[in-house]
Amino acid sequence: MRHGQNSQKQPVRFIRWVLLLIILVGMGFMVRHYAPEFEWYAPEVEVAIEGDHLGLGVFTVHVRERGKGLKQIRVGLRTDMGEFELFNKKFKEGVLSQDLNLSLKAKRKSLREGPASLIIEVVDHSKWWFFAGNHTVVKRPFTIDLTPPKLEVLSRDHNVTMGGSGLVIYRVSDDVERSGVKIGNYFFDGESGQFKDPSIRLAFFAYPYDVNKAQRPVVIAEDGAGNQTQSGMYFVLKDRRYRKRTISVNDGFIERKVLPLLAAGTTDSLLSAYLEVNQKMRADNAATIKQVASTSRNRRLWSGPFFQLSNSKVEARFADYRTYMYKGKAVDRQYHLGFDLAVTQRYPIEAANSGVVVFAKPLGIYGNTVMIDHGLGILTLYAHLSSIEVKKGDMVKTRQRLGRSGVSGLAGGDHLHYGIYIRGVPVLPLEWWDPSWVEKQIERKLKDARAGG
Repeated sequence: MRHGQNSQKQPVRFIRWVLLLIILVGMGFMVRHYAPEFEWYAPEVEVAIEGDHLGLGVFTVHVRERGKGLKQIRVGLRTDMGEFELFNKKFKEGVLSQDLNLSLKAKRKSLREGPASLIIEVVDHSKWWFFAGNHTVVKRPFTIDLTPPKLEVLSRDHNVTMGGSGLVIYRVSDDVERSGVKIGNYFFDGESGQFKDPSIRLAFFAYPYDVNKAQRPVVIAEDGAGNQTQSGMYFVLKDRRYRKRTISVNDGFIERKVLPLLAAGTTDSLLSAYLEVNQKMRADNAATIKQVASTSRNRRLWSGPFFQLSNSKVEARFADYRTYMYKGKAVDRQYHLGFDLAVTQRYPIEAANSGVVVFAKPLGIYGNTVMIDHGLGILTLYAHLSSIEVKKGDMVKTRQRLGRSGVSGLAGGDHLHYGIYIRGVPVLPLEWWDPSWVEKQIERKLKDARAGG
């Protein structure tokens, strides 16, 4: 009897196992097929605002998603006056990131200063949480500050040459965290701590050689909440025409000077090798100079006019616009952003003024290069050297030897390439060599500011 009962149970057990296997396989298929639809990664939100004050300036909210993509982002501001919507947008599936540049300006008339909360709500396209999706809510408390900082330009004479330099002195209120001069897309930081009155600041600035002449420089002061005040200045732009030059390039020059600057196999022709160096490497080198110049000391390390290399002959000038010819065709155009000065081969190269060495090694098309930071954003560059006799961190005096001239980098003959920069922007060296210009445009302004504050 028991044997019969066991025989009957065996098919039932088998069927149960088969059904269980079918269920497991089905569940596996469902998980594999539909699991991506039910991903549970919550969207990530970053509010890129420093401090705890929010003003009328632009602030950024970064939103990231790792799964099905963003479905909706809503940004609101909650105050004792009510809640104000700053952003609300729905997205199609697959949008994984958004960088929102937002401002309170549109709500200015409805706001008043005081406590508030910025609320960011994000939902994705996941079917997790009963098809509602993953939600992220970020609440960030702020104090709304709508009062712009105070700004007064003190210096009066700003006669600036196209491609040249200028100095402006101004007074700001205590809440200012950032200030300087804006010309087109260029910004030149101002410096504090140069006068007895801590509210007085100065900014050296360039009127870049490539800026539209209609652009007017403005002084900007910004507080911690992002509120800005702008002021014009008495300004006269003196036009200056820069030369146009034609440079012939042949295979011999490319083989001798260009190929050694590139890794083997970088390009498939002599012309492409030349363009790789004259365009891309030149741009990369300019970015390096700008980065080095960004670390300028906030105190003046130099005095008086800068000095041109003694006994030197000018072979090329600042902002020469060069057309490069190869086999009878124009293949490239570039600006020459310095002065080429020549004396004799391996001539001793001297510091144009006192400062600290911030770069002393090879730099692409410039070859062996020394850069000196003179403080307050002023930097000089000495390139194509055959040897370097200083190192990074050395304090140097005016006319101290830095090395010797040479033909390193892209130099066709022995000479010094000399450049002067303000915040990484190349400027006309002639002004800085001129004692009269330095006295009128720099020293006199500083003296007047010290007398008044």
